[in-house]
Amino acid sequence: MYTLSNTLEKSAPQVQQLDNGLLQGVLEGFIDGVLILNTQGELVHTNETARVFCEQLTPNSKHLKVVPQEIWRVCQALKDSDEFYPHQSVIIDSEITTSNSTTFRIRARWLNLRISEQPYILVTLEDQRQSIHSIALAEVHKYGLTAREAEVWLLRRVNYSYKEIA
Repeated sequence: MYTLSNTLEKSAPQVQQLDNGLLQGVLEGFIDGVLILNTQGELVHTNETARVFCEQLTPNSKHLKVVPQEIWRVCQALKDSDEFYPHQSVIIDSEITTSNSTTFRIRARWLNLRISEQPYILVTLEDQRQSIHSIALAEVHKYGLTAREAEVWLLRRVNYSYKEIA
């Protein structure tokens, strides 16, 4: 498993003070996929969700060793933006659809850690269907919808037509 704490321990002795279990638990607890890369595109950390998403992008790969090309393009755009906006916080956002029609939002931003001179790239992978579903469930609760209203609302939020819902 690629872990941020193991990589940073090699570059900064202060990292040993971090609670590695807590750091690992926080990153694994995210619903979104999380990748942390160095500027050369080498994986520093991936959580389980990110590994599953990346396997969908590269189905022939048994293990995630290389960042999928679609994700690296977004990271490269972030690196390129640093030339034009060197002192601004930039987030590069893109969407891709896999062969099984799952749409992911990819977001890349710089991750500067005080304990390391080297900047890292933080990539989040968001399953759009899961996000829409979560929003719809919150709306169901917020508006106190009945079971049937909730069912219809969930279908509508994932772009079913009224005809398809009926």
